[in-house]
Amino acid sequence: MAMAAVATDSARAGDAADMLHRGIISRVNKLAATCGVEAGQTVAQAVELLQSAPWPHADVEAPVEERAFVDGILCIGSVSFATPEDAGLVVASGSHGGRSAAPFTRSFKPRLVFFNDAGFGVDGAGAACLPLLDSDGIAAATVAADSACIGDGESTLTQGIISAVNETAYRLGTRVGATALDVARKVAES
Repeated sequence: MAMAAVATDSARAGDAADMLHRGIISRVNKLAATCGVEAGQTVAQAVELLQSAPWPHADVEAPVEERAFVDGILCIGSVSFATPEDAGLVVASGSHGGRSAAPFTRSFKPRLVFFNDAGFGVDGAGAACLPLLDSDGIAAATVAADSACIGDGESTLTQGIISAVNETAYRLGTRVGATALDVARKVAES
């Protein structure tokens, strides 16, 4: 499948309209390159070029729901994999902390949830869900994109360095610069 990535400093993470309006392509795979897409183009230009890309002809497998517990903390590849049964848990997700993460998180109301800041990007979009969740009394924090892999909840937990917190998380003792693992363990044990 032809794919291209949008530079985080060119458009808000998780905002398709903003990506189309002002996004700049940062990376492409080989199939996208054969369609003429290259780094530095606008997303709008890439969209036009990608219309000629062949559709995948192989059956695509459903995404695998990655769920694991590390020291009693739920690690999930995407916050969209959480369920109402996860309410009250400390959760480390691999999702970015953009606005689109808030509705998924509200649906299961964790005790504390971690996201990846995706390099913060334009308008601080990589952590835009933090104040939204704060208004619901949900503790949330992001880890620095250069400390943990996006899409990998275990990496968020075991390697993540906290880069931003909402007020609710702050009241639980979550601080910028701390490791996600240390904070998660303390909150899970309290």
